[in-house]
Amino acid sequence: MPENEQQESLGKRIRQFFRDLFGSRVSEHLELELLRLRQDYEARLQDKDVMIASLREEKALLMSKITVYEMTIMPHASRTGAEVVAYQKPTKPNFSFVDLPAPKSRWQQVQEDHEKEMARQEAEEKAAAAAKG
Repeated sequence: MPENEQQESLGKRIRQFFRDLFGSRVSEHLELELLRLRQDYEARLQDKDVMIASLREEKALLMSKITVYEMTIMPHASRTGAEVVAYQKPTKPNFSFVDLPAPKSRWQQVQEDHEKEMARQEAEEKAAAAAKG
């Protein structure tokens, strides 16, 4: 029995050695891959937001051109067109688009959260010192 227990413990130690040897490299590689995937995802989200904003801007520009063309061509093309234009109230195009802020990386968000937490703790410490003194 002691020999069997010794073999199990030796086998267990060998398995543990290989887990320690290769496990850290594998986990490090997986963490890097996860980080790359998150950054790629955030970049794609930013690209999507930029594309949507540019398409909205282009749509508003084209709608304003259509309005200008309707106001200038329809009255001269026919009497019906002139009546339609006379009864329409032109809508003013809105070119005020929300500028997309620069995307913050996960690290920048963590830093901001940490700074907020530190400021909160300092404020609590000052309040506690003021209460004591």
